[in-house]
Amino acid sequence: MSADEVLFQNEYLSVRLEHHGKLVRVTRSAKIIADPQIVQLAYDPIIAVLDRIGRSGRCLLSDVRLAPGRNDPAFEEVFSQVRARMMRGFDRIGTLVQTKVGMLQLHRHIREDKVERIASSDEQELLAYFGLKP
Repeated sequence: MSADEVLFQNEYLSVRLEHHGKLVRVTRSAKIIADPQIVQLAYDPIIAVLDRIGRSGRCLLSDVRLAPGRNDPAFEEVFSQVRARMMRGFDRIGTLVQTKVGMLQLHRHIREDKVERIASSDEQELLAYFGLKP
């Protein structure tokens, strides 16, 4: 694998391997996911890629700055399951958000998921948390 490589992309998400394989960046597009069942279909290939390349020795940066906000119960339930499957096994996890509302929602997810990670609107802060240079 090269230092920076697109591993998967669909209309909702992309996965890149960066920083010589130490960082997995999952970026959410601005495309609205209209149905909770689509969440599973959109994320399953991402989780398969993460399973294939391995999580140990890597950090996960989830960039949700473009993602339209959703917090209705059906989406919350599906996203909770997806987050659990996606985040397991990484050395460190951080989420890049754009708005204060996004930050509040992520802090709620952190409490609910009980998975150590940080949320920030500053990419440099996340890279420093991961021990990586910009």
